[in-house]
Amino acid sequence: MIIIHGFLKIKPKYRAAFLEEAGRAVEQSKAEEGNLEYRLFEATDEPNTFLTLEKWRNKEAVESHKNSEHFVHFIQASKEFLSEPINLDVHIVGDK
Repeated sequence: MIIIHGFLKIKPKYRAAFLEEAGRAVEQSKAEEGNLEYRLFEATDEPNTFLTLEKWRNKEAVESHKNSEHFVHFIQASKEFLSEPINLDVHIVGDK
């Protein structure tokens, strides 16, 4: 299993647009083959700071997700929303 934490800091004026785009991306990602979990959280102590928690079955599932139309669209749209680059932590659990 592969666990990915994505840390996103959003410009306050784009909060609503970000949440709309992120909501669609989360739902579409959950429906992907190989997705075990995909959630979005906001930090309670830092407004407009979000965390994606992703769990994928294997590397192939992650690669498929990275190339999916909805993910590519989300990354492109997010460029305007972000106040700094996305920070990713990737954890491989087990032998996959």
